Amino acid sequence: MNTQRIESGTPDGDALGFFESLYSGWLEIRENHRLYLHFIISRNKNKGNTQALLRQWLAQGYDVRVVMPRPVMQHILKKLQFVPSMETLPEWYEGIVECWHS
Repeated sequence: MNTQRIESGTPDGDALGFFESLYSGWLEIRENHRLYLHFIISRNKNKGNTQALLRQWLAQGYDVRVVMPRPVMQHILKKLQFVPSMETLPEWYEGIVECWHS
């Protein structure tokens, strides 16, 4: 499987709108336009940047998945009609992990 880890503040991150000035964190892009957001911290809380980023990715046709979201992120995901499920991501985690998807 072809996967690529992308961190905020890198050229690949910037191309996805994952700017270091707005976010800290990392994501993973896989085949079939699947994007896994593993970790994100908004540098400007309560400004809607994270929600806008997720909407942008969805509009661009990404199959967006958020791994083990915290309660604040779960609130955003529910607004966007994401649902929780379980997946195995052996490259990064042992066992089965919670993964929300659109």
